[in-house]
Amino acid sequence: MWRLCLVVSLVAPAALADEGGGPEPTPSEGATQAAGPDLRDFGHARTLAMGGAYMSLGYGVETVGGNPAALSAYKRYQLEGSGAWDVPNGMGFATLGVADSTGPLALGLSYHFATFGGLERRWGHITTVALAYSIADWIHLGVSGRHHVLIGASQTNSITMNAGLVIKPVPFISIGVSGHNLINNFNADITRYFVASASAMLFEQLSPCFDLRADFNGPTPRFAYHGGLEWLIGATVPVRVGYQYDGIMNHHYVSGGLGWFVQGSGIDIAYRHELGGAEGRMLALTLKLQVGQ
Repeated sequence: MWRLCLVVSLVAPAALADEGGGPEPTPSEGATQAAGPDLRDFGHARTLAMGGAYMSLGYGVETVGGNPAALSAYKRYQLEGSGAWDVPNGMGFATLGVADSTGPLALGLSYHFATFGGLERRWGHITTVALAYSIADWIHLGVSGRHHVLIGASQTNSITMNAGLVIKPVPFISIGVSGHNLINNFNADITRYFVASASAMLFEQLSPCFDLRADFNGPTPRFAYHGGLEWLIGATVPVRVGYQYDGIMNHHYVSGGLGWFVQGSGIDIAYRHELGGAEGRMLALTLKLQVGQ
């Protein structure tokens, strides 16, 4: 099965990409683009609680849809189920994912069902296959293939890909770069963007992290800033806070959450509050089972 996943993630995106030309559509150009949350808001409870900053962490199955290089940062077998609902905006998603980094080649698979778009409602089925390889203990490379099926006000049946790099100059610091939706789908809901990220593990208790997302699809570059902090109490209870300023979609969020886990298995909850804008109020829950580190 993993050999099939490997072939899909490396070959299918290039083979099925649209060969047409034309500029990448921006969210502002899409008549169906809503002001509320969109496909970039996918994240498990931990991610949402920490302001969406997670690309270089490599702790959870959300790495499958983020920077795939982070998959090989830790050795474990992990299964996660997650769901979130933004009550005022009617945006929700459910996720199932699995990651296996116990061997030389780390592999992951995730599926999202999403509904979003407000009055211009869309429903999405998003499947991602990712793989990562650790060249050395301090450098990780990853690639993923993603299949989108969107129906409703904006429709597509297409494949794109992500690729990334994570380096660990010292064991407690991770730095990552990644490109997302690198194959153009000519759909305003699936635009190309890039992320630079950094995170740390300090005193085996504190995990600060920061992501900078860059969008070059418009006349001028636009940026989103994500920052978060996790404090692990008694090696069992994580307390998380985060802030996000999204200059791409014009949103401001504050967030927080709690968790409980033993040897990587447990439960996370999160709440994200939008300051003005679309007045988003998102709740998230994640259940996770982990074997290994």
